[in-house]
Amino acid sequence: MSDIENLSGKKLFRIKSESIVDFLKEKVRLEECKSIEIFGGEGVNDSIFSKNTKSFEIWEIDSSLKSELEKNVPNAKIRFCDSIKNLNENNNFRFFDLILIDNPMSVFGKKFEYCEHFDVIKNISKLIDKEVIVIFLINKKPFFKKDEEKNIIWKKRRQLFYGDLNTNDLSIDFLLNFYKELFRNMGFDIIFSKNIPRHTPHLDYMIFKLKRKNIDEHDKIKHIDWISLTPFLNRD
Repeated sequence: MSDIENLSGKKLFRIKSESIVDFLKEKVRLEECKSIEIFGGEGVNDSIFSKNTKSFEIWEIDSSLKSELEKNVPNAKIRFCDSIKNLNENNNFRFFDLILIDNPMSVFGKKFEYCEHFDVIKNISKLIDKEVIVIFLINKKPFFKKDEEKNIIWKKRRQLFYGDLNTNDLSIDFLLNFYKELFRNMGFDIIFSKNIPRHTPHLDYMIFKLKRKNIDEHDKIKHIDWISLTPFLNRD
């Protein structure tokens, strides 16, 4: 294992975030990007992005984290809300150039009604004008425990989202192609894509730059149809 992988969680994640910023600076004018983080937490990783973008907004459900967020991301506009419910129920949002989704792993919510980024990604188009960079977390090799209700629900949600395959061991090639097809069917062209490992062997950041294309509304995939995109994945 490398020295980097031996670092403590927060230090490691900061280094990985810095790697993302370095990659994006080679691709876009990051300093001109209006940015948002959908799941703010304490804002530790967000401080790196906020320092390198034009503006930064954070959504976070837990208002007890207010002081931590203000300390870690002092220049951010902070909004306390249920991010998923907010996106589901509203339409009039400002547009962003960079969308960060530092989503929890497993299922979450009062009744475990949400899972990973699955319930957010269907609505990100509400935050996009013409082009956007979207960054979210994926779990290639989740650690399930058979006797825990939460993890049983998590496994079922992954099966519904990714399809009839072994979701305990997903390859990066599969995932990159899966999300390319998903975004195409949401009405976007893919300008570039990349994965950056966050925590070996299971967590990766997925980075996509998307450009909205003209497409008839009836041709767009609906989130209830996201059972499996596997049949489409051979075309790349």
